[in-house]
Amino acid sequence: MKKQLLAIAAAVGTITLGAGAQATMVAGWDFSQYLGDGTYVVDDGSLYEFVDTLGANYSSLDPSGLGPDSAAYGTMYVNGQFGSTAQPVGSGAETFVPSAAVGGSLASNLTAPVSDGFLNPFDSHTSLQFEGQVNAQLLAMTALGSSSVVFGVTPGVPGADWAVGFGGRTQSGSSSVEVAFSTDGANYVSAGVIGLTAVDTPYSVALGSELAQAAFVRFTFAVDGAAAPVIDNVAISATLIPEPGTALLLLSGLGGMAAYGRRRA
Repeated sequence: MKKQLLAIAAAVGTITLGAGAQATMVAGWDFSQYLGDGTYVVDDGSLYEFVDTLGANYSSLDPSGLGPDSAAYGTMYVNGQFGSTAQPVGSGAETFVPSAAVGGSLASNLTAPVSDGFLNPFDSHTSLQFEGQVNAQLLAMTALGSSSVVFGVTPGVPGADWAVGFGGRTQSGSSSVEVAFSTDGANYVSAGVIGLTAVDTPYSVALGSELAQAAFVRFTFAVDGAAAPVIDNVAISATLIPEPGTALLLLSGLGGMAAYGRRRA
């Protein structure tokens, strides 16, 4: 009996602690919340409004994996915060806009969320609406002029080994986007410049190993001529590290199981 309980305790400890070392998709965006092509309007169920931030609608930290509750873990900024370019939403002069110009959505990174365990890939509109997302459109984001957009995430526990995946292409020709990483929203380090072509391609960029409670990923588009860059299905992931108190609580529980086994023996 003692050996059996100790074996169970060891197995539970391995599974639980091992789970804390797996990469988790903290937040993802498929941009389907926007009302349509070219507009920053969303429908929150009671009114239509222009917005210059957009909550994530996918997260492995959300019990359902998708829907409005996922906004608690990530926000896209196009309002001048954290190094983003402030977009004059509603003016028609925006340089980074929701777009259906390349078929409405990019397919290359469509299944990114599935890789870490939940069953709904990006653009799962029936599931999104079942979870409470009022609007659901096939849209990507197009840079019509030079601009920066920032995706900020707050996992709630420290994360490390950050990465971002996305689908990318241009409307025609070639262009580029620089991806940069920050843990404070002010000091960014370049993670590389991605060359985009007219072919819809999935990209994955390692951002940094820093342990942090929050992270910011900045996309900076250098638009030259008609080669408008397009991105879609942005997924930010990290290895989440349990708090020391959580680990101690777990070890205490395992110790209690072992003591119980000794008493039974």
